[in-house]
Amino acid sequence: MPKSSPRQHRLIRLAGLSLLLASLGALPPALAEPEAPAEAAAQQQAAPPLAQEQQVETSSEQIGGTPPTSAEAAVVSDILERYRGLPGGPGIDTPAMPVAPSATAAPADPIAPPPVTELTLVLEWSPGPQHAALLVAQERGLFSRRGLNVVLQTPADPDVPAKLVAASQADLALTDQLTLHRLVDQGRPIIRVATLSELPLSALLVREDADIDSVLGLIDHRIGYAQRAGQDVLLRAILQHEGLNLSHVEAKDVHFSVIRAMNEGWIDAFIGGAALSLPRELADLGIATRAMPTETLGIPVHDGLVVVANQDHFQAQKDAIRAFVDALEQATRWIIDHPAASWEIMTRLEPTMDSPANAEAWPDIRRRLSLRPGAMDHGRYRRLERYLHDQKIVERLTPISRLGKDPG
Repeated sequence: MPKSSPRQHRLIRLAGLSLLLASLGALPPALAEPEAPAEAAAQQQAAPPLAQEQQVETSSEQIGGTPPTSAEAAVVSDILERYRGLPGGPGIDTPAMPVAPSATAAPADPIAPPPVTELTLVLEWSPGPQHAALLVAQERGLFSRRGLNVVLQTPADPDVPAKLVAASQADLALTDQLTLHRLVDQGRPIIRVATLSELPLSALLVREDADIDSVLGLIDHRIGYAQRAGQDVLLRAILQHEGLNLSHVEAKDVHFSVIRAMNEGWIDAFIGGAALSLPRELADLGIATRAMPTETLGIPVHDGLVVVANQDHFQAQKDAIRAFVDALEQATRWIIDHPAASWEIMTRLEPTMDSPANAEAWPDIRRRLSLRPGAMDHGRYRRLERYLHDQKIVERLTPISRLGKDPG
């Protein structure tokens, strides 16, 4: 068998390393010896093929007997250095990502909680069944789910809630549509944004022993009221409808003490809200009364309970008010479908509400709840505004867009 020369071994060894680097894409330019690959190929072609039974006999002396020259050693060193510098890891198998991503042990930044908007709402009276949508929305998380923190407050004076909103001391307040028209006519910057009760909650309540059968029978009697609208709007309007005026009666401000005033005989009749629960409360004390709904006394049908906001702040608060009204609508639908569960929620949140009078009034109040609290009946507001203007209770006709808005 012909033996290869040391020169051939070195060339073959260098060619093998070159092929290795070429497969890795890092063939160094220092290997460019044009005659070496050609000479090695010629030698390989000239060598006769080995028979299958022949064995190749080599020795350590034949393979590496002659040490490489300094130039060859430099080339080999350069090859090894370049090989060591090749990238390793997953990047070799991922051309689109030549460097594997580094891992970090640092914890992720905490997720910031959504912003919460606080709305302060002043009730028109102590908590009662008419506030069902507010209480249910609060308890079922319908406000918080929309990023709202609604704070309900009971007024010290039933005449101040809407005025607090006008003075920017509260975001929202409850009042009746009659009071809204009167305060807007006075220049107060309030505007209706929702309706809780779409039918009147007011009535003229007279004692059976007072011998009052009609509005004309009020002459020279003591008529109590709890809010200025009771005297300045309701009482004045029904008297004028019969050709009378406030000088024909003795009007008394009884504030929150309606039951005490009737029980102790301070007044002969009362005009204002709570028309659905007050008769039962007085009956439990042995006082027989008769209720005359205001719509039977000439007052146009109107919204019994509305939510008002400050007109000057409406644009800035529009998103929060829209979310608030949306929560009220969802709560009202739930109340209609679950009246017993709603009653349980209300009386648990406000134990003083759990009375025979409120329980008796609950079905009637529930039927008056607005299923679309944001929607506004422009015709209804226009008719009441015209009526109040004709009765000279308001000085000017106010555009409907100034009285209320649908925030949706």
